Amino acid sequence: MRGAYKILTIRGISLHVHWTFLLLIGWVLLVNAAGGNDINQLSWSVLFLLAVFVCVTLHEFGHALVAARFGIDAKEIVLLPIGGIASIEKFPENPRQELAISIAGPLVNLAIGGALGFFIPGTPLLKNDPGMSIMHGHDFIYNLRIVNISLAVFNLIPAFPMDGGRIFRALLGFKLNYIQATTIAATTGRIIAIFFIVSGIILINPILPAIGIFIIFSAGAEEYYLRLKSLVKGIKLNEVLMYDYNSLQANMTVQEASNILNSNHSKYFILMNGIDPVGTINRMEIIKALAEMNYSEPVKNLAKGKLESLDGDKEIDTVLEKLAHNDEQIYPVMDNSHFIGVVNLNHIIEYLLLNRVNTKEYPRIKSLAGLLH
Repeated sequence: MRGAYKILTIRGISLHVHWTFLLLIGWVLLVNAAGGNDINQLSWSVLFLLAVFVCVTLHEFGHALVAARFGIDAKEIVLLPIGGIASIEKFPENPRQELAISIAGPLVNLAIGGALGFFIPGTPLLKNDPGMSIMHGHDFIYNLRIVNISLAVFNLIPAFPMDGGRIFRALLGFKLNYIQATTIAATTGRIIAIFFIVSGIILINPILPAIGIFIIFSAGAEEYYLRLKSLVKGIKLNEVLMYDYNSLQANMTVQEASNILNSNHSKYFILMNGIDPVGTINRMEIIKALAEMNYSEPVKNLAKGKLESLDGDKEIDTVLEKLAHNDEQIYPVMDNSHFIGVVNLNHIIEYLLLNRVNTKEYPRIKSLAGLLH
């Protein structure tokens, strides 16, 4: 996710914090300053906030570990001000798997809430005077327990793509196909999101509208992805190749590459070693190196990560998630170790528009193209 920064890796899963998380810390500091709280109270507030996000991280690891049991690896977890997102490499193969993966997160929070109860024996779940201030340490464990139980309950709201929405989709998936189930779950989520937005405006609570907007955009993105996946099923990568790609020789210097960039406005280039692709590069990486006056630097040193090539005999839907991460990123396509062309998500949309123009699927493809741009 753009704007997210890696802080550590646990069991092969990278943990990232989005820059907007700093806004939440800033808000806590501002509230404390406005209330005239001292450094001790401020420390408890920040400590409580960090403890909550440790619990959110454990919630996301719950999803990731259950997904791993089904052979689905999680790539990263991103912490946001409104919670966390665990990115898994592919969708579960059936509703039973999605149900198990989705319910794992809330169960982790309930388990944490139950465990914390042992540290405050005899304390009722809800006090008459709960003292929910996080500015002091005397109710720290009690408040953290309430937050975990609240997180579990909140995540079970059937607003897709929250856990409750995914559970709802999985249950629908036992009777309907996944496209229909996703559409119903996404529509339900949008209705609930509108309720959040309106409630936030009425109650002057900025968190509720933020959650509502997140639900609306996230639900739309996943619905778009699944519809596109259904449209490309059965089409192989070698059927949608682009041959008019732009390339740079890997040993070319930044200065030499800049001369090409002056007359070529492509965003991505294939890096070639003779006739073989060795990587891809974004033009902005070259422009950045030029601005830093690294004129003699070979462009191959600017490429980020290893070469990601695709097998031309594979069906598009098997690599669609990789392509969807960046609709303009180009990938070299190979046939028995021979470079045969490139592909990106934008071109796949154009291929569908050009080759299914007289089918009943055309309106759906056109609407997806509109969402993409």
